[in-house]
Amino acid sequence: MSTSVLALVLLSLVACTSVTAVRPTESLSLTDNLAVLKTEQGQAFLSWAKQAGKLTTASTYLSNPKELVKRFETFQTNVAYINKHNSENHSYKLALNEYADLTAEEFKSTRLGLKPSTTGTFRGQAPSPFGYDNTTAPASVNWVEKGAVTPVKNQWACGSCWAFSTTGSVEGANFLTTGELVSLSEQELVDCDTKEDLGCGGGLMDNAFEFIIGNGGIDTEADYGYWSFGLPCNGLREKRNVVTIDGYADVPADDETALTKAIANQPVSVAICADPLQFYSSGIVDSKHCCEALDHGVLAVGYGEEKGQPYYLVKNSWGAGWGEEGYFRLARDVGGKGTCAIANAASYPIKHSPNPKDVIDVCGWFGWSECEAGHKCSCRMGLPGFGDLLCLSWGCATRSD
Repeated sequence: MSTSVLALVLLSLVACTSVTAVRPTESLSLTDNLAVLKTEQGQAFLSWAKQAGKLTTASTYLSNPKELVKRFETFQTNVAYINKHNSENHSYKLALNEYADLTAEEFKSTRLGLKPSTTGTFRGQAPSPFGYDNTTAPASVNWVEKGAVTPVKNQWACGSCWAFSTTGSVEGANFLTTGELVSLSEQELVDCDTKEDLGCGGGLMDNAFEFIIGNGGIDTEADYGYWSFGLPCNGLREKRNVVTIDGYADVPADDETALTKAIANQPVSVAICADPLQFYSSGIVDSKHCCEALDHGVLAVGYGEEKGQPYYLVKNSWGAGWGEEGYFRLARDVGGKGTCAIANAASYPIKHSPNPKDVIDVCGWFGWSECEAGHKCSCRMGLPGFGDLLCLSWGCATRSD
């Protein structure tokens, strides 16, 4: 049974077992509180926790019974919230997912991460003028279908949404210029773009664009992979510039017409208020159920209309098991800042120049050595049977070898 199907089954089970939720209480002993988990609701929680990978040996659930009871109580609260929402007349649905044991505050502290600029100054290249005023936007656009969007990624418990939004828009710009879809390194931004951005502590897409420009490009995800926590910047991989951009531009603030024109031309980095999204499952989030305090960076990859309701199609970075296979939709053309303030702080990279023809090759997991352009890493000595995986000594060979 898939995670999404199990989530719906469990939601129905918990909703039907009792009108009043069974809750642990501080007045009972830990043993009595643990006994609550033997109820139907408790068993539903444990089934969800197992399916969501919460009962592994690495989980605090098994090592800390008090934590287990606390998470059950949070789960109960979230189930009640989801059931109430879905029983009302809303344009979108909620469902249990892997975040069902987190409070809203806990979720925000680990799964968001946008840090809007407070200075209003540019540390490097200032943004270019908005370039799409003369665009006539078609009725609908879907950059996923056009091949300009990499598969949905997962930032995990790291406030690096800004890095995923940045790489997504640069991946799209690179595809439109070169015809090649290359997955780029969020980890490089988390580790190395630290002048104003804060890694897992949050950041801003415009800052990241400036970093890529100043750095001369960005490495690939395949070479500089994602760890979901910050590490010291890998200096060799930082200068392995596979994809470049020439500049970036801000979309005029609070102008949905301009935002639609920008999305008609390329995937666009957008900042939103993510309050309604923790348990989002499907549908179009409307403006009356959203907020305006920007706290999450995502990627607008299209727009369209469903049953007379215009919407934006947005790629998230919470994995393909969340939402509509990792995507969500926001109501479009609502005026002001837009639904969840999507039109308030949008920007996009500008790319006209080709990428470097030759880049250095960095050897090994930790990048201890490099080979100049035109050469490749070659393992000179490694543990038998492990190939390059556990190489003890690297050398360089020409690409033709």
